[in-house]
Amino acid sequence: MKRFVVLIAMLCLSKSMTSQLLYAEWGQTITSFDYKNSAGGTLENLQSQITSYLHAGYQFQLPGDKVTLSLGAVLNTYGAVASDALLDNYFEWNTTYAGLQGGMTYYFARSKSFQFFVKPTVALEYLVRGTQTLNNQVFDLSGEDEFDNFLVVPRLGLGIQYPISNKAALYLTYTYGRSFSLVNARPEDNEKLSINMHSVGLGLLIQLPGCRCAFKSF
Repeated sequence: MKRFVVLIAMLCLSKSMTSQLLYAEWGQTITSFDYKNSAGGTLENLQSQITSYLHAGYQFQLPGDKVTLSLGAVLNTYGAVASDALLDNYFEWNTTYAGLQGGMTYYFARSKSFQFFVKPTVALEYLVRGTQTLNNQVFDLSGEDEFDNFLVVPRLGLGIQYPISNKAALYLTYTYGRSFSLVNARPEDNEKLSINMHSVGLGLLIQLPGCRCAFKSF
């Protein structure tokens, strides 16, 4: 947690010495839950779901046009489904998390007008809505320890960027992430629940007034 706060502070300080851009990204995520109970057992027949996400914020371009730092807000949805053939039960989880995300974009290659980049990020998220469906009954996940606490999600993305003008660019990205355990493990209770996510998104970068930079075509 302390490292995340330091990262946010560094990104805010960087605002005064770098060019600024606005970014917005929307995409789809394949999410799956990884659960182990205190005895080390797993919940069988857990299936992934396709959900959506929205990220938006600022990028601060460092000298040299190779690296940008980013700080923004995130809205992510995660879900999973499962069934129990023995008891004829059906389960479904749908959750929505909001939070802050900081990261870095490093442009490592260029081919004509295309730029290729790698993007490590870390997000601090909190549950804003969550439900569990058991057959025909729906339960609120607010207050449940497994979900209703802070979620730390490191992600690593690869992408390609293309300028649509000297003031804006589109980019396509693939990102993998895995959350830290949502459950506060205690000596007498070693439950663990993590979320795996594979995301594909489309984003837009726009230069803000005063930005001493330009998207170039070759």
